[in-house]
Amino acid sequence: MPQPTPVNVHIQRSPLDKLNIRLREHNIQIERETRLGKLTKVQAKSLKAQVEAIRKAEIANLKQNGTKTLTDTQLASLNGQLNTLSKSIPVK
Repeated sequence: MPQPTPVNVHIQRSPLDKLNIRLREHNIQIERETRLGKLTKVQAKSLKAQVEAIRKAEIANLKQNGTKTLTDTQLASLNGQLNTLSKSIPVK
């Protein structure tokens, strides 16, 4: 009989995983706030473009490195950009 999966299992995520989760969460938050009327469609489009620009910078850095990892400096830069962007998105 298979063992049940523990509910509170902590999955180790790499810094790259965490960055991608943040990017997805930002897009979800933008959608949510637009539906709630806290953002106009124009504001949402601008914020989504900023999220996409950060994603493109991530991809460019990965290609530049020739690996599937980012340097600490690159991660810090991308996370800093996300932190700045977070301030532009209304909180729930």
